[in-house]
Amino acid sequence: MKTRLLLVGVLAVLSVAATAFAQSPVLVKGQPPLTEETVGRLTEFFEWAFDVYLTNEQRQVLRNYAVDAWKQRKKSDTDDIVQLARQQVELSTLDAGQRALVRMKIEPELLDRMRKQPNEPMARWALGVYEASHRPIAGGTPPLTRQSTDAYLETLFFMVGEVSGQHSVPDRKQKDDWAQALAAGYPKMSAEQKQQIAGMPLLMATLRVSWPMLSESEKAQYRTQWAGQLKPLLPAPAQTASPAKPAGPGGRKTAQQTMAEQNRRHQATMDMNRWLMDVYKKNYNIQSDLFGGPYRYE
Repeated sequence: MKTRLLLVGVLAVLSVAATAFAQSPVLVKGQPPLTEETVGRLTEFFEWAFDVYLTNEQRQVLRNYAVDAWKQRKKSDTDDIVQLARQQVELSTLDAGQRALVRMKIEPELLDRMRKQPNEPMARWALGVYEASHRPIAGGTPPLTRQSTDAYLETLFFMVGEVSGQHSVPDRKQKDDWAQALAAGYPKMSAEQKQQIAGMPLLMATLRVSWPMLSESEKAQYRTQWAGQLKPLLPAPAQTASPAKPAGPGGRKTAQQTMAEQNRRHQATMDMNRWLMDVYKKNYNIQSDLFGGPYRYE
């Protein structure tokens, strides 16, 4: 039974030339030999292609797969592994944004191919690793995942940073709060909104790669457009702060104050979610207008 990863055909977009690997310890002799570097490159490629962080046990599965292919002289498998390792070398010459964009373009076809190979052990294993790390946080068509909610918030931060000139990235707590708020409201969203959210990882990847290549006049045009739409989230002029309510004994917040603060945070997140859905719908066409993407929403 074949155990090929069958990823090579998906990556024609890379147009990779043969690359000679540096000398590294040989694990299994052959033509070519299996080296530590080849196994390492295969692992790096897998983590990139599936947007996952492999555990030590999962890394060992890939290592055993490669060693077994060489020992049993499975030419189709060894050829695939060598090619994937070479493609990882080529990928390492791209910046993070370019790598993310390539991955977002090939990921749907890659997953589709693996789902059509239920009898291939490595395809089943790889799909299981992917699905475990991209488990839905809310049901629907398509289901909501953390990959989409994180990319959604990163897009908002990107837009706000370009308009305000104060660039930052969301931290883990902000991403957690955002994901929780989206998951809570996801069942009530329209099919179009759900599809738009599912497209956020590709939109964010496209923005990272294409934005630096725009002229300053083009960037200024979109900053102006975003400024009007993002106005509710931009810093307001300094105002005289209202007197704070006294804290509890010892300067500690009372239970009521803590609960009120949590409620305000939750409500602010929910309000931003509803408002941003409107902003997102208006801005999703940036990918098509500026970057030649195939997606457009009317």
